[in-house]
Amino acid sequence: MAPPAVLRARDRGAAATRRSILAAAELLLAQGGEAGLSIRELCARTGVTPPTVYHHFGDKGALVDRLVDACFAEFDRSFTRRPAPADPVEALRWGFDRYVEYGLAHPKHYRLMFQRSMPRRPTAAALASYDRLRQRVAAIAAAGRLVPPVEDATAAFWSAVHGVTSLLIAGFWKPGAPAVALVREAMLNQLITKRTP
Repeated sequence: MAPPAVLRARDRGAAATRRSILAAAELLLAQGGEAGLSIRELCARTGVTPPTVYHHFGDKGALVDRLVDACFAEFDRSFTRRPAPADPVEALRWGFDRYVEYGLAHPKHYRLMFQRSMPRRPTAAALASYDRLRQRVAAIAAAGRLVPPVEDATAAFWSAVHGVTSLLIAGFWKPGAPAVALVREAMLNQLITKRTP
């Protein structure tokens, strides 16, 4: 068995190789989407062989999933950089705006996260991110202020914010367009009961 120092050096080398492959794959995806990510080009850029890529990531789909998960982790961190309002309805409104901000600031990541060309199941990080939205909606239900069931309200709210963000990224709307706030408020008005005095 190799000495511990040799094993640690090998682990550091493997981690560096993984980081190099991920960085090159992210660049290729940003330049040409999934269609532009070829294992051959990835190997040429990183100086590794295809078996090395497959050893670390399994296949091209798993490599893209890994990058998608990294994007979702950054997406979720963007929500923790500023505190959300304490009121659950205001927190959902705030979350809509943060979601749109992230999409506009990171359009390539957003497209990779939500507009993949190869149909695949959502990644673990994507499901966890959606569950955080569900928890925000559930907090409104717990306060007795949600009209539809939590699952339906979560799906409708995500559909609305995703649609708005996608239209903004595609250039159909300009950032700050009045339609953004109109969609957000229309969703909240449909989902939330009015407080009685």
